[in-house]
Amino acid sequence: MNESKRRPSQAGVTLIELIIVMAIVGILATAAVLPVIDYWQRETVILLADRLASALSLAQKTAQHRRVRTLLTPRDASRGWSSGWRLLEFAPDAGTAGSVSRARTLLSEPLPTAPMVQFHSNQPAGALTYEPMGYSRISGATMTISSGRHRRNVVVSAAGRSRVCKPSLNGDC
Repeated sequence: MNESKRRPSQAGVTLIELIIVMAIVGILATAAVLPVIDYWQRETVILLADRLASALSLAQKTAQHRRVRTLLTPRDASRGWSSGWRLLEFAPDAGTAGSVSRARTLLSEPLPTAPMVQFHSNQPAGALTYEPMGYSRISGATMTISSGRHRRNVVVSAAGRSRVCKPSLNGDC
């Protein structure tokens, strides 16, 4: 008869315990999201700056080795550099007035839609040209890529070489 008076064992959790655990998980998840977004923005800026510097180096080396004129220009002229960039190669006989429509596209790099990336250039022309000897027609070009609190500059020297620098660390950036 003692068996009928025994209480059944608990197999679950109470509503209060569940609410407390969910609140703790929510607080921890919220605290982890901000550093993840910051890391994502930083890595995106670094990657895009390196890709832009590589595209500029490719433009210079292509101009030197193939003896052609190359042009690094925004992908979409109406949106400017915020659309990304493309590298064009002109035929050796095109001269300086070669049509962009007849140029061969060597590289096309879009900017990502997330995270939001801002791209600014101090060059009003909207394009960087390398002559067949590998020299840039524009000296002192600086392109700035930023997202959130992170920023990198890609600086093109008078000789046409590009370098990536972080403005907060380098005074000559």
